Amino acid sequence: MTQQNSVSRDTQLQQRVAELQKRVDSLEDILDNGKEVLTLEEAAKVMGMARSTLYKMTCEQSIPFYRPNGKMIFFEKADILAWIRRNRVSTQEELARKPGCTCND
Repeated sequence: MTQQNSVSRDTQLQQRVAELQKRVDSLEDILDNGKEVLTLEEAAKVMGMARSTLYKMTCEQSIPFYRPNGKMIFFEKADILAWIRRNRVSTQEELARKPGCTCND
């Protein structure tokens, strides 16, 4: 590998690390500021999904949201967490402890 290729890869790696650091900082700001109400973009970052996916979910009304002025979309952090937690999958251990369980013993 030539020295020029090595420098180019190092530069690309440094740029990628800087981009990731900006994203981490943005997420930390959202979470640390104790914001109760999030914009579409902030909610998408918290949930780890694309804005377009979240916007589609609002169009389908499959997630709770607020539209106070008829245009901008907002989410309450508590609503997002409740929505995420609504379909919890039990562990094998939890299932085995249930009365009448016919799990492998």
